[in-house]
Amino acid sequence: MIFSSVDARECPCAYPAAIQTALKWIAEHDVACMDAGTYEIHGRDLYINIQDITTKPSGECRPERHNDYLDIQYIVSGVERMGCAPYTGSESVLADYSDKDFVFYEDPEREVFVDVTPGCYCIFFSNDIHRPGCAAGEPGNVRKVVAKVKISRMTEV
Repeated sequence: MIFSSVDARECPCAYPAAIQTALKWIAEHDVACMDAGTYEIHGRDLYINIQDITTKPSGECRPERHNDYLDIQYIVSGVERMGCAPYTGSESVLADYSDKDFVFYEDPEREVFVDVTPGCYCIFFSNDIHRPGCAAGEPGNVRKVVAKVKISRMTEV
């Protein structure tokens, strides 16, 4: 997992091209005013989901993982608590929807949480189990952008 902000100083270590493209797209669009929905940047290799959610207690949110895509979860407004744990392969599976690129897990070991505020984002890789949608205190409304980046095309897009 990577946690950062659009306000962070530029890092000398560049993200792969597809991640840079996704972050640039978010920066260049007024995502606060756009309709919720899906926006393709490079077909299904790189696309954006703009979502309006209401956060829930963490116990009501299921930890998940993806094999084919990484997630960039960027907060536009509100505060969302996100959990993350290293994927070891020994976790208990709740539901396997691999054909749709997600697997849900029981509570993973070594899970940590971060409160993600406007302008901040988390990048979750295929070796990260993540738990989005959690309330940071009381449930609240969040507008977020979830960029889906096909892992096999990371350096090409």
